[in-house]
Amino acid sequence: MKAEEMYQSVWVKYLPVIKLKLKQTVRNGEPSHIGMYKFEFHLDGKSKNVGRQFDLELRNGRVVNDISKIPVAKALNDVMKNDIALWPLVAAGHFNFSLDGGFVFTIEKK
Repeated sequence: MKAEEMYQSVWVKYLPVIKLKLKQTVRNGEPSHIGMYKFEFHLDGKSKNVGRQFDLELRNGRVVNDISKIPVAKALNDVMKNDIALWPLVAAGHFNFSLDGGFVFTIEKK
């Protein structure tokens, strides 16, 4: 199984919370944060330095930055595109989705 496919299951798990936090961000204009678990991103069980931090910038549903070498970001983009309730919100705005080294996922409206 490819890394991107493995990360999709992580994002599917968090999708209901991501939807709520995205709606909150749209409503109040403030960034929203979701604490995630480090072990969920160690999918091979071997990685010490996970290197899973990323920024995914979407403007009107299109990826603005290069995520071609970041499977965790590509998986998030794919999962969001396939959600009929979430994607119209994303496609109608300019957002940044990021995961930092402390495994805090942030949604920002630009």
